[in-house]
Amino acid sequence: MEKISSRIKRLLEEKGIKQTELAARASIAQSSVSRYVNGLGEPKLRELHAISKALGVSMDSWFAGLPPPVVVDENGKQLPHVTNAERKLLKEIRAAIEKFNKNTKKNK
Repeated sequence: MEKISSRIKRLLEEKGIKQTELAARASIAQSSVSRYVNGLGEPKLRELHAISKALGVSMDSWFAGLPPPVVVDENGKQLPHVTNAERKLLKEIRAAIEKFNKNTKKNK
């Protein structure tokens, strides 16, 4: 199973793009791109989207071939399979709803 770091490295080689050029195209720090390529961290969803656009690949391609994660709710009940991207998006949505609810309570 190919990791995101390996995929980025392979795509850079295939397209003849250097890390510095990818960083500039994606508006990401070159040190961050280096960390991702060397497997020392993984890009956040926003950064992965920018990298995808800069490399001309779809967001789905990052997760192709990966086994679906096991997701459980707060009661330990297993939920239907979701992709990593969907799980991150759900987390962001929950955080936004929580922030909205807090702001709404403050304004009452």
